Amino acid sequence: MKRLLVLILGSVILLSGATACGSSSKSSSPPAAAGQASSSASSSTGTCAEAGTRKIPKTRLLADLALTYGAFHRYLYKPYEAGAFHKGADGRTAAIIKAGLASAAIVKLLSNASKNAAADPTLCKYVPNIDNIKGGLTGLVGKIKGGTASSSDASNLSGQFDQLKNGTGFTPSDSNSSLPGLG
Repeated sequence: MKRLLVLILGSVILLSGATACGSSSKSSSPPAAAGQASSSASSSTGTCAEAGTRKIPKTRLLADLALTYGAFHRYLYKPYEAGAFHKGADGRTAAIIKAGLASAAIVKLLSNASKNAAADPTLCKYVPNIDNIKGGLTGLVGKIKGGTASSSDASNLSGQFDQLKNGTGFTPSDSNSSLPGLG
């Protein structure tokens, strides 16, 4: 158990260090205030770049969203559905620690995804959705810590992830189709 926690903590530290050092873009506009981050789509598109200001923003966006989606489902959604966060559940403390570490990594990845989406005019429309997910995640983690989270909270956030995933073309439109090379 201790190895797992050390591994997760080390991964979060490495991930945050690698993403902090890997960003080479500079923005000519001043950073937006935290209250402005969850504003409407029309004001978010006003802060988007008119030309690409980051290298391969589409690939980086999809990589960040894939990691956030996977971490959310593995460490927050599935444990919640299994009842791991309920008071008196076996392994509740470990599940909450894992969820806290995962949510910190998810928030960082969502911030990166938001910056990558804002760097490309065609991806800019996803910035409000990403910011909404970030806000919803913060609220869900607070409710999990307080023991007041309901199944609708987790389901709503999962629905927001699914909406973003479908909007970005992350899922095939034909449910019978599969990824190339995987059968």
